[in-house]
Amino acid sequence: MLTFEEAKKIGIRACVDKLGYDFVKKYEDTDCSAYGDEGDHASCFVGVSTEPEQPWTGGTLVLDDSPNSKYPYSASCNVAYADGAITFLDCFLPAMA
Repeated sequence: MLTFEEAKKIGIRACVDKLGYDFVKKYEDTDCSAYGDEGDHASCFVGVSTEPEQPWTGGTLVLDDSPNSKYPYSASCNVAYADGAITFLDCFLPAMA
């Protein structure tokens, strides 16, 4: 049985790996991660923008899984506390060179 912290770490790393570690590292100034406890699993999200960071103008930041979001490249997954199984949800991946 995993703790939330263990599952979160696994999930964020899985999302980074799905997007490509080098890609995420290249744009680390414009990436974002989020996570939450959903009862029987941890929910994780990593988003990446290739555009320069814009100044914060206030309002609500929405981390949606769509190519039109602030983070056009993203991966999200759930990590089960029971066994660490990873289930990927919506993923918008960069084209590999």
